[in-house]
Amino acid sequence: MITLWVVASALVGFGYSQWAVNNGLEIPISAIALSLSTALIGIILFVMAVPIWKYKRNLVKVSDNRPKLLPVNPFYAVRVLTLAKAAAITSGMFIGWHGGVVIKQLTAPVVVQESMTSNITAIIAAVFLLVVAFVVEQICKLPSDKTKDV
Repeated sequence: MITLWVVASALVGFGYSQWAVNNGLEIPISAIALSLSTALIGIILFVMAVPIWKYKRNLVKVSDNRPKLLPVNPFYAVRVLTLAKAAAITSGMFIGWHGGVVIKQLTAPVVVQESMTSNITAIIAAVFLLVVAFVVEQICKLPSDKTKDV
């Protein structure tokens, strides 16, 4: 699913860049603030998933003589999972858009190094967010039930 978003937004990014150049406009360049905020969102998302991860890790270690763990609020876990899914889709769109723009920049007769660096940095930040989103989705999965109904 994310691959479709990446490909579709890459086509849109390349197409818009081509249209802009053909009409005398500049190729779009992302500000460094976009890269920083994308990476910051990834860090915040991971921090939000830490309580869920700690609970799942300690759930395995709990024995009969130890006190039971307080469970994580399921509504909180669903919100973190929803945020992770939204971050994955959004970062996929960012990767595609900036990828399409970078491809257009590589095929342009004149390339400004600063604009390439800015767009490549945005791709790296979006990949970071995508990886964090996938990790958080795995953290939020319910543990497998070892007991099966007979």
